Formats: sequence, structure tokens, C-alpha cells
Amino acid sequence: MNITFKHFPFLYFLECMKRLDIENLELWAGEPHLFVYRNALGNIRTIKKEIASRNLKIVCYTPEQCVYPYNLAASDSHWRRVSIDYFIDNLYAALALGTDKMLITSGIGDFSVAQEESWKYASNSIYQLSKVAEKEGMTLALEPLTRFESNLVTDFKGLKKMIEQIQSPSLKGMIDSVAMQLVGETPDDYFSLLPELSHFHLIDGDGRSDAHLSLDDGVQDWRGHLNSLQDHGYEGICTLEVMGSEYYQDPQAALMNSVKKIKEFGI
Repeated sequence: MNITFKHFPFLYFLECMKRLDIENLELWAGEPHLFVYRNALGNIRTIKKEIASRNLKIVCYTPEQCVYPYNLAASDSHWRRVSIDYFIDNLYAALALGTDKMLITSGIGDFSVAQEESWKYASNSIYQLSKVAEKEGMTLALEPLTRFESNLVTDFKGLKKMIEQIQSPSLKGMIDSVAMQLVGETPDDYFSLLPELSHFHLIDGDGRSDAHLSLDDGVQDWRGHLNSLQDHGYEGICTLEVMGSEYYQDPQAALMNSVKKIKEFGI
């Protein structure tokens, strides 16, 4: 995932993926690599060309939604509409790049209103996105965030509730292993309640914060996670979402460490 490389040029990220023999990419759409409201057409053409020339594939498109102020659960109706439009514009950018999956989250509810009200805003926003996704053949991978990032969908029960409320074939669940760890869940919990999982963020964590660590830099049983995915017949993609200042200085080394661990594990 190119978010680890956000302080390097995008082409450096692609070259690193080739060196690491990684063919399937999760594209983080954020500055300075790609922002849907800055020279989007030109940047999309360039990115698509460079990815194709290296025989790589975008398997998931992830618009930045934690740092930027776009928020599907915003209490302000105008800003909520702006946020919905932001995700719709990113959906079409994802389609232009040749992928059929976009990652979304519930956003964060304002602390000045009841959680139930914020949930209603998020649900309505995601419903509107799902209608566009259905029309365009796009899968929306709904990611639970950590409690440090959201007060809405943060566990598998909340994920199931949101999916059941919206009732859209385009909306699928996914796992972020850090968010999962912080609430004491396992992949087995997700598979017990959700018929289908569309994506998996494989990272290590410290069990206390939302740190997204390289594999074996934390305390997660990530090997157990992979065994569980295999036991349940998971056929989707796992991507590495490694973040943090200690990794941004040498992102290739951070990913190389994780790729090496996975290969040693033998899956």
C-alpha cells in the first residue's frame, strides 16, 4: 500500500513493488500521489500507464478519509453532502483506474450529538454510495476503524449491523487486524456473522494504540490470522497497511520485512 511511501515519489513505490515481487496493489488515494481534486485526469492516466507497464494490478482503491475532513457521518448536512460527493468522485476515479473495489469507513460522529444520530447520518451516506456502486459494478469494502478513529463502526457487530441496515449487494465487510485486535476479536468472529469478506488489512499492532506495525514488530498473532483465513476458504486479497514515522523513512525495508515473514510462514 503506497501510504507507507507517502514521502517518496509514486514511481519509487511501484519500483519497490516490482523488487518485492508484489503484483496486487492497494492504492491509497491521497497527496502527494493522487488526490481526486488535483489534476485527477492527468494523474489517473499516468498512474494507469505506469502500473500497466509493470504488469501490476490495483485490487483496492482507498481514498484518504481519516486525515482529510471528509466525513460521511458529519452532522452538518452541507459537509455531509460534500463528503458523499467526494467518495462518489473517488469511485469513478477507481473505475477509471480499472479496479472494482473501493474501501470506505463509517466516518466519525460528532461528540455533540447522540451516537444514534451520527449512525443514521453514516448509514444514509453509505446507502447513497451503495446505489452508485451497484449501478457501476463496484464493491464497497466497509472497514471498521479503531476506537481512536471512530465512534461508529469499530467492530464486527457494528459492521454486520451497518451491512444489514443498508441491504446492498455492493456493500461487503472487511477486516483491519489492528482494529480487530483492539476490541479482542479474531477472524473467526467475522466469519461467524458475515457471509462474505472482501478485503483484509494485514498488519501487526501493539494492542494498546492504533499503531500499524510491520509484521513481528508488535504482539499480534498474525500467523494465526492467516491460518484462520485459510481455514475459512478466504479467497480475497491481504494487503500490508504499514504506517508510522519509523517506517516512512525507509518504507521498502518495512515492507520487505513483512513480505519476508509471510514467505517464511509459507502461505
